[in-house]
Amino acid sequence: MKTLLLLSVLLPTLLFGQISNHFSNQDSKWHVAKTYPAATQEHPSFAATTTKVYGFQGDSIINGETWSKMYSTNDSLFQSNLVYEGLTRAENDIVLFKSAVNPIDTLYNFDLAVGDSVFYDFNLFTSWIHVEEIQTIQINGESYRKLLFTEPAGFFAFDLLNEVWIEGIGSIHGPLFPNTPSKFSEEIPDSLLLTCSFTNNQEYYNHPNYSECYVNNILGIEKEEALNFNIYPNPVSSILTIESDQNILGAIVIYDVNGKLIQSISAGVKDVKIDVSGWEKGVYFLNIETGGQKVVKRFIVGNE
Repeated sequence: MKTLLLLSVLLPTLLFGQISNHFSNQDSKWHVAKTYPAATQEHPSFAATTTKVYGFQGDSIINGETWSKMYSTNDSLFQSNLVYEGLTRAENDIVLFKSAVNPIDTLYNFDLAVGDSVFYDFNLFTSWIHVEEIQTIQINGESYRKLLFTEPAGFFAFDLLNEVWIEGIGSIHGPLFPNTPSKFSEEIPDSLLLTCSFTNNQEYYNHPNYSECYVNNILGIEKEEALNFNIYPNPVSSILTIESDQNILGAIVIYDVNGKLIQSISAGVKDVKIDVSGWEKGVYFLNIETGGQKVVKRFIVGNE
């Protein structure tokens, strides 16, 4: 069992009906960036970063109850190479999870109080971690509980977990992290972080260390900064401007947060202007391919 709840006296329940619960919406997406050492003789200090997108595709009925099927993929649009992860179901403040090989278990209990504990199985060892602090944060005008946990017992000096849950969104290390937790090292580039989360066609979580949701920086692929693209204003209500220091010889393709194709443009110039005044408000992804390189930028259609 990956996550167990210790008997405790809980704070008054804050029901999911009062917030936007990602686990209750089929259109929810989580972008999770993994950074790890990938040094070579030519690049001795190189650290790679790749992004995995988690989301739902369809549902399943178990004992008369509807469960959402969660998948993951390296495709920024969540359209191809989907890998089945398991089933989730939200019941008030509880999120349940069932993998293909394990029975139903508790993935999250967002109604924990300070001092309450959850059990994490790191494969080589197990540990209880305790809620150390609970903060209230504002996201899109809604109040969310942010649960900060203690470090697991038994970690070495430079190991850390830095576990934080955000109510209705999940761990800052990804939606399924409590099911398969891992430790990280302070001595090397080593992290697994939620860069962005979306639900109801809105962005809810945005990690302060990442300017983009989808990061793919590996040897053989230029960093997206080398392309020198800039889009503004963001949010935008009328004209979106795309600027580059080179002609955009490839395609500019725009999708909404659910992967629906909105517009495709072949520019051939350095500056492109797109009228979005008639578009629905929400999050969009702009894909630019030129010179064998690909950049994914996000922007919001709303009030500037």
